[in-house]
Amino acid sequence: MESKNLTINESRILRELIKNSRQNISEISRNLNLSRNTVALIIKKLENSVIESYTVNIKQNTESNYIIAIVKSLDGIKKELLTEYFELTNGKYMVISSDSNFLNNLNYDEIHIARHRERGSENFNIDLYCDFCGGKIVSVPKTYEINRKKYYFCCDTCKSTFIKRQNALEKY
Repeated sequence: MESKNLTINESRILRELIKNSRQNISEISRNLNLSRNTVALIIKKLENSVIESYTVNIKQNTESNYIIAIVKSLDGIKKELLTEYFELTNGKYMVISSDSNFLNNLNYDEIHIARHRERGSENFNIDLYCDFCGGKIVSVPKTYEINRKKYYFCCDTCKSTFIKRQNALEKY
């Protein structure tokens, strides 16, 4: 994904959707302290410019291995055996399967076995903004979770000041 210049609220809403795309507008609105209309408008804008699709990640058996093969063609490979595949720039394909039957009659250039698969959002270039000062976070964010809500900070000072204010509010 190419880098896009997102506003602070666009970035915050996109982070919420990456965490859980099943949240409805009211939940996102409540989590970010934004109006429902604002959230709805921003989501519509993001769907037109940034969000390609909403997807389901199926829980995988952590004991299973993945077979990764480099093949010249997808011809003859049963689609139901594929976990996913990538078309490489050299015209070949990298195919991934967790089904050992996948190897039957497979003509491959290379084959590898992987023990662990983790999907993350590292391929997204999303600007993060400090939930205290609003500044852009340029290094690893400091985080704080309260009431099942995660906050992101640009530095330890913003994080500690935020926590002090939260503690002061709780006393009243």
